Amino acid sequence: MEAQTEYYVTQGGDLQDITIENPFDYRYTFGIRRVARYDYENRQNPFYDGHNQSTTSLFATVGAVEGFEYLAQYDRGRQQGNDYTTQRYFLRYLGKHWMFKSELFNQGLVNLDYTQIETRARLHVGEVDFSIGVAGRRHKAYGYNPIAEYLATNPWWDLVRDMGYEDIYYGIDYDNDDEVDDFDWYWLDPEGVRIADTDEDFRKYIYGDIVNAYNAEQLSQIGILGSLSAIMGVDYYHYSENFWMHSWSSILPWHMHIVGDHMYSYENFADKLENTNHFIPGQWIDYSVGSVIGYKIGLNWGIFAEGEYMKYWDREIFEIKAGVNYQFR
Repeated sequence: MEAQTEYYVTQGGDLQDITIENPFDYRYTFGIRRVARYDYENRQNPFYDGHNQSTTSLFATVGAVEGFEYLAQYDRGRQQGNDYTTQRYFLRYLGKHWMFKSELFNQGLVNLDYTQIETRARLHVGEVDFSIGVAGRRHKAYGYNPIAEYLATNPWWDLVRDMGYEDIYYGIDYDNDDEVDDFDWYWLDPEGVRIADTDEDFRKYIYGDIVNAYNAEQLSQIGILGSLSAIMGVDYYHYSENFWMHSWSSILPWHMHIVGDHMYSYENFADKLENTNHFIPGQWIDYSVGSVIGYKIGLNWGIFAEGEYMKYWDREIFEIKAGVNYQFR
């Protein structure tokens, strides 16, 4: 279906083409890694290619082999018109009865940015791996919304007036009888350029970017916070020639604020943001879960599905893939 052109007519009668044309999506990645593959991951090609740049070992709690693994990866891209950068660096050691992991993760699309250091005791029973320990996290002030606090005591236009924007009143005579039938305000930016013909247009097309800039400035003044959390996980791994299943989960059910201004700790916002009264006031559950399932049909065909969901503070990341594989011989 051909995309429809969207038009807007200003109060002055000017016709404007406001069709949103997002530029093409792209992603490029730079990195170095030493991460072991699981049995179900392709091992015929010794190198990663651009189509499948990730491996499940990067997300599962427990790696495929004991010993040290590491990753340093930088992504830059565009998705649906939004430019973003993502960075991930981690060092993991897996021992027979314990594990250690240090990670820096910055997901630009959802503004999730934290550093986490964790150590866990590990118990491996058959195809199941249990782990429990403690995690320290260094992170931004999540849950606090500066613009909501500002608007609770100030009208919305005060913010932009303080930034140099100007609103100018005008009357509207719809029937040309020299009497004002309605009124509104048009807006000028700090350079004096007219950018909106009405209050509604200004709030709809301009105000959102101003709010984002204001929030970013206010949050940067708070600085970095730190918390200590209990962490536990369960991993399940089954592999046979024709069927495999790999599932993992990691849960942080208890938290203690240890660094930064306690006023902006997530515990002060969790109950309201998640619309529930938690069992322990001021506590919440952060977690990540994922699974990979595959089935081989005959000699060359196979089907697979994989997905991952992560919730840290008030940020969520979700990805799911499914498909059919055919192996040329």
